[in-house]
Amino acid sequence: MRERLDRLSIRAFNDGPMDFLDRQGAVIASGLAVIVSDGVERLGEIGAIDRYRTIAVQKHQLAPLDRQGRFRDANGKEWHIDDIHSDDGHLITFYVVP
Repeated sequence: MRERLDRLSIRAFNDGPMDFLDRQGAVIASGLAVIVSDGVERLGEIGAIDRYRTIAVQKHQLAPLDRQGRFRDANGKEWHIDDIHSDDGHLITFYVVP
């Protein structure tokens, strides 16, 4: 049930297809439906609040998951995984940086 809800949410809020690449640049998955959020607050190392972009995707589509991988948007811009924002086992959301 949870996976179905995640799938419907991603379809409803889809921000366009992205490819997922491993750390060497090999494509792991292409044409992924993702949710992109800008300005997500994150507590920095010195206690200051920084704003980040996040990318959410269904976790099973990233197998095998490379935590040092990156996403490539339709314009060819790459977003490198900086950390994991949340992971409920079905939907995973990453902090990403250019």
